[in-house]
Amino acid sequence: SFEEATVSGDVAGGFERFARHFQVILPDRRSSGRSGFPDVPHTMSLFASDIRELLRHLGHERAFVWGTSAGGPIATTFGLEHPGVAAGLVIAETAHWLSRDPDLLAKLRDRIAVLNTQGVDAAYEARREGGTVGLNLFAAQRPAQSEEEQRSRDERRAAIQAQLAQVPKEERVSKYGAELRTYAAHLGFDASKRIRELKVPALIVYGTGDTVYPDVPWTDLTAGMANVEVRLFEGQEHGAASNTAEGEAAILEFLRHHLRGAKYGVP
Repeated sequence: SFEEATVSGDVAGGFERFARHFQVILPDRRSSGRSGFPDVPHTMSLFASDIRELLRHLGHERAFVWGTSAGGPIATTFGLEHPGVAAGLVIAETAHWLSRDPDLLAKLRDRIAVLNTQGVDAAYEARREGGTVGLNLFAAQRPAQSEEEQRSRDERRAAIQAQLAQVPKEERVSKYGAELRTYAAHLGFDASKRIRELKVPALIVYGTGDTVYPDVPWTDLTAGMANVEVRLFEGQEHGAASNTAEGEAAILEFLRHHLRGAKYGVP
């Protein structure tokens, strides 16, 4: 779930390497991490405008925006709706839609309807009969290649579950509502056609073994777009491609290439 991914905190650690070269800002989007959890409808435009206002508050006129996984649609929307502020985009390990699984989408819509009509407590209790809903970020369909890899997977999942167990129920219920509101924003997002409206430079990084966003035809979607570069990493799982040496090198080269001759800083 998005909730579990937020608790894990893996993303922040991966950006330390880029902070050696650039100023890096790591905001927690609304309804995640240390940001607020407002009880209002969430949309991609709202998430994108949050980034715009944060940059304005920090005194930055332009920035490269990097969105990984659930952040990919936010970065895409930012580039579409705030092209004058987007120096470029890195869209990693994601898709231009939430899912192509009709059963998953139907369950999400049903659970969000419970939230909207009966409230967050009812939505949380619906998990007892209907289970959790949404993307399984820990699917890992590829069998572990070694006992060590399997042990690492199990330990990571157990650590996250232990963290969640320490959170009081009232807080878990509140954050579950926030998670569903976040999913509602993603349910309404499909950039299949709008992706071709992007005018800013963009690098798409995608592992062909991604089981969370499987079989995304990025090459076909962006064919002929001179401002978009697609880097595919054969067999890499969700979250792995941009953390390979080759993935990091591709992202660094993209940022440096589009910085040459620029007169602005890079948050």
